[in-house]
Amino acid sequence: MPAPDACAVPPERGIEQERTWLRRTLKEQYDSASNHVARVLSESPGLRGGSKQSGDDVVTDLVAVRLYLSGGTDRIDSAVRGATVGPHVPLARCVASGLRRLPSYRGATMLRTTLSEAEWQWYGKRRLVTEWAFCAALTAAHPEMAGDVDVLIWSMTARRTALLDPTVPDRVLYLPGTSFKVLGVRDEERRVLLLRELTGPEIGADGSVDIRRLPLDDLAMAGLEQADTEWRDAKPAVRLPATALGALRNPPGLIVTGRGAGTAPPRKGTTP
Repeated sequence: MPAPDACAVPPERGIEQERTWLRRTLKEQYDSASNHVARVLSESPGLRGGSKQSGDDVVTDLVAVRLYLSGGTDRIDSAVRGATVGPHVPLARCVASGLRRLPSYRGATMLRTTLSEAEWQWYGKRRLVTEWAFCAALTAAHPEMAGDVDVLIWSMTARRTALLDPTVPDRVLYLPGTSFKVLGVRDEERRVLLLRELTGPEIGADGSVDIRRLPLDDLAMAGLEQADTEWRDAKPAVRLPATALGALRNPPGLIVTGRGAGTAPPRKGTTP
């Protein structure tokens, strides 16, 4: 869990300081991205939110998301995930605020990664994980995704990003601080990790969560299994850009190591 000055979750005081920093420090990139955001807002005025929302704040938050998505996310994600302090923090907080303005998605999502044997076992021994960085996933499978573990996540509030970056139409982002329930792990020909996003009411004021089997778990499991079956034969019409693939290999709750493309973890009964 990151310290307050390294956390990407917007603080209770608000993020006016972060917005000012973004407009001043990244002025050239900001001006360029704001033109795209203005067009999006004219076509989707609902993104402006309630009447109390400042127009400048809305633009700034959405510009931050646009910059994050179009600039390559690996370096920012690594810094946020590593809980380090730096100039990425105000940007990440603006991104998180901007994502909250985008449409949400409820249903099955997936990413693909490579896990060592220890990392795989870590998930098998847990019932709850929390991701403090941005977690990217897709609402459809793409064959060019590398890895040997499919991470299937039932989304409740992940945000669709296509309005601000149509180059990856199936992408969603889970906000920093999102918690997930581990529904199961399957050690099959292709390993499968099944998760469900937890909603606010499920998390108590003290951070406690009821990890008993709930009807919503069964609903999510059924949805994930159906999606997994459909995705195995899916042939998406759009190929993923190379800049998006890296972020789609970060499973929630764990900083994985040694993820080389095509590097598989040793399996039972094999020699590393």
